[in-house]
Amino acid sequence: MDDGLPVAAIEAWVAGCTGSRSVAVRRRPGGGRHQAWDVTLTGPDGTTTRRFLRADAARPGPHESYTLWREAEIYAALAGAGLPVPEVLAVHPDHPAVLMAYAPGEARFGGLDRAHQVAILDELVDALVRMHRLDVTSLALPTLLPASSVADHVRAELDVWEARLDQSGQAEPFLRACFAWLRANVPAVDGPPSLVQGDTGPGNFLHDGEHLTALLDFELAHLGDPMEDLAWIGTRNAQDPVPDFDALLAAYERAGGDVDRARIRYHFVFAELRIAVLAIERAGHAPSPDADVGSGLIYGTLHTRLTAEALAAATGTLLPPAPDDPTVDSGATPYFDAVLEQLRTVVVPAIDDPFAAQRAKSAARVLKYLREVERAGAAPVQAELDELARVLARRPATVADGRRELEAEVVAGRVDALDLLPYAWTRVQWEQRLRAGAMGVLATRHLPDLARA
Repeated sequence: MDDGLPVAAIEAWVAGCTGSRSVAVRRRPGGGRHQAWDVTLTGPDGTTTRRFLRADAARPGPHESYTLWREAEIYAALAGAGLPVPEVLAVHPDHPAVLMAYAPGEARFGGLDRAHQVAILDELVDALVRMHRLDVTSLALPTLLPASSVADHVRAELDVWEARLDQSGQAEPFLRACFAWLRANVPAVDGPPSLVQGDTGPGNFLHDGEHLTALLDFELAHLGDPMEDLAWIGTRNAQDPVPDFDALLAAYERAGGDVDRARIRYHFVFAELRIAVLAIERAGHAPSPDADVGSGLIYGTLHTRLTAEALAAATGTLLPPAPDDPTVDSGATPYFDAVLEQLRTVVVPAIDDPFAAQRAKSAARVLKYLREVERAGAAPVQAELDELARVLARRPATVADGRRELEAEVVAGRVDALDLLPYAWTRVQWEQRLRAGAMGVLATRHLPDLARA
């Protein structure tokens, strides 16, 4: 049970922090970029207590801004301000690991009936308005302060995320062009910045079936525009839908917040672009044995598609139709199908450990993807080369060459994000076609429609 995490050392640290006789940790599904662990403490009298651990397998790299130490600082500040967040009990001084109080409730949202979903979301927007109204200069947030204008903080976030794209070493002309569009269209916002959760919405809060019990996951929190958190709810809506996004915006206004739909559309683009950059970072490395490889495949494709859709919606641009599908079954297809059926009907039902079951489902997603890659052959590469030739007015020798040449055109200012929408759309439609089986319902999910604004 090492998974790259120094489990024995972490258990010893937890025991020392809590005075427990023994400590047991168990990896749980979820956690996003950070590992999530259930912790059971046994006291000197034999009584047990539950705690929660967020940890990374290794220390963050030099380009990583969003560390667990930074997140712990934000949790502590919000708890001090009376927001419903778990208490931070201990922060490891050397390893990225944070011990937290166990927060009651569950994250699963989709199984609730509509009335309970609406009631919980009303409490969520109440909490968001309270957070957005905090005087950030009065909070103990040395890593985030000093405060500047909202526009300055948005530009600072653009700097952070474009630097991450630079660090990836990958040529991504459309994403590069989206950064240029965002810089040219930063909203002008009066008033001081808010503390923004970043990645707000279902999955990142807990509830007891009727009421909100805790806000979770502040790893991407920063100072900025409160409309960004509403955009994040819309972004997460593609994964875990809310009943009525327009009603949620109305609830935010009833709670005392101001809603600006144009700024939400802007932050749709930025939120999706962030997730697309994270996917590019993962794609630049061989899959880790510790990673949820299947989720990495599907969510990168989902949010790259949604980046294109968000830009089209923000600019009133029509997207072209999807290209034709020339894929055909091969002699290998029945073997993929047989193994996938065995995983579904035999292997996964026999697994009791939730984490192992989740990893088995992740493996099935990868197999579904590989099945379609085998069926498609060279068609996706040829389709992208055709689009690159159209935009560059010359056919590159390889896709990698074409992407580098096209990114140079973006940097030089000769093509922009709208020029590249047809190219990006063709590419992402092919990526989704190869991953649609693994994506399931996510292949048909979209951002909320704000056209009525």
